[in-house]
Formats: sequence, C-alpha cells, structure tokens
Amino acid sequence: MAGASLVAIDKNETLKNMFLGISDYVDVVLACRVSPKQKADIVNWIRQRFPKKVTMAIGDGANDVNMILQAHVGVGILGKEGQQAARTADYAIGQFKFLKPLMFIHGREAYRRNSMMVKYSFFKSVMYMLPQFYFGFYSGFSGLVFYEPWIYQMYNIFMTGLPIMYYCLFDFEYAKEEFLKYPNYYRIGMKNACFSYKIFVQWLGYALVVGFAVFDICFKETVGFNQMSENGQKIELWASGNLTYGGSIFVANLVLLYKFNNIDGWNVLFIFSGFAAFFIASALENDSPKIF
Repeated sequence: MAGASLVAIDKNETLKNMFLGISDYVDVVLACRVSPKQKADIVNWIRQRFPKKVTMAIGDGANDVNMILQAHVGVGILGKEGQQAARTADYAIGQFKFLKPLMFIHGREAYRRNSMMVKYSFFKSVMYMLPQFYFGFYSGFSGLVFYEPWIYQMYNIFMTGLPIMYYCLFDFEYAKEEFLKYPNYYRIGMKNACFSYKIFVQWLGYALVVGFAVFDICFKETVGFNQMSENGQKIELWASGNLTYGGSIFVANLVLLYKFNNIDGWNVLFIFSGFAAFFIASALENDSPKIF
C-alpha cells in the first residue's frame, strides 16, 4: 500500500472500511512511502475498528514518533536514525531481535505479576481491616479501637510490603527459555486469565472469608473463652487485638508464599522478615511505657 493510495482511502469512508475489512484476512500489510501522519492514521484506524484490542507500534526514527504516540504501547529501537523514537516510546530496545523476549518473557510476566500485585494488595488490606469491622458487633459499634495505633501503621510497609515487591521483580512462572519455546504461554494476557472483574471479586470474597476466620480464631481464643494471664487476670483488649493483627500478617504472607513459583531463599527470608518485624515491634511497644 503506497502513501498516495492511503490519501485516497482516508478521504473515502467506504474505501477505508473495505481496506480495513480486507486487512482482517491477511497477516501483514506493507505500506511504503507514507508520511509520519499516515503512520499514525493507520494506528488510529485499527484502534477505532477494534476498540478492545491493544495496539503496539515499533519504530527506529523520528518519522515513527507520531505512530508510537498513537499506539497503546510504543517500542523504540536505538539505531542509526537517532534516539527520537526510543525517547518517545514506552520501551526502548537495542535491536529488533530483542522484541520477542520483550513481549513473550518480560511483557507476559509483567502482566501476570502486576495482576497479582493488585489482587494481593487489595486482599491483604481488606482482610486486615475486616476484623475491626467484625469487632464492631462486639463493641456495639462504639468506635473502640481494636488495633494498637503505633503498630497499626506498619502493616503495609514493614510487615507485608517487601515480599510482594520481591515477587513483582523476580518471580518467573517458567524458565526464560521455555517462554520462547512455547509462545502459547502468551495467551494469558489475551484471555485476561490473570485479571478481570470476576477474578477481582473472587479475591475480595476470599478476603471476607479469611478476615472473618482470623478474627474468629484470634479474638475468641483470647477474649471470648475468658482466657487468663499468668497473674490470674483476664487478658485485656490490646492483647486480643495484637494477636489478631499478628494473625493477619501471618496469613497474608503465607498466601503470597504459596503464590511464588520459585523458592530461592530470598523470598522466604522476606516472608519471615514480616513475622520478625511484628515480634520486634510488639516487644518494643511492650517495653516502652510512653507508647504502651
């Protein structure tokens, strides 16, 4: 398809629909001697025809900048024609042959890991907050605080933050060579297999059930069954809240540990560092009269 032909097609809506309809039955459409604007127009045509599809534009020169900007994902190649395309693009590669690993390894795994990060972040936060809501039925919704305020702030930073960061950076479902050997692994993104409204609601439901289980076990075991301390006094509210808080950390980290595809020692270390942070914070809090 020459640039002059694209000018005629752009002016006639019927020809444009015929062109796009024919392009559905071919694997590749070659366009020669087209302007930067025409490159961008072709991308916009495809986006309008398939609004639910994700488009990608690849270029190596300044004349590809408009096309890269119009696509959902832009890839720039650092070549002899300058760095304008690479600076404009979402991703920059040194050679065209690096496109396959970018898509089938890093792109595929980035989609899977980012999906897990979103689901898990909502899960652990909702699961952690629900015991306070369930506690309202026992306190008459009086506004009584269930968790101790000092360690309450550390949950997402020190107790459960490092493991999910490590997961998103270093977890691989398969060996890198296997991704290139079996391209069908790439289909998880095309089928929304890792993230959708249904999957997100399932994780929220999972958080409701797990949050209730943590509260029921930890709270009733310390208060509901009239447990006594070593001095014969009944265990107070802060102790039950702290136990529920620790149970939330324990469950959240174990759920993520189960989701890891490869155990290399570092992920186990970060998981147990969350447990250690909880015990250290509790000990410091217990020994400080100004806080506790």
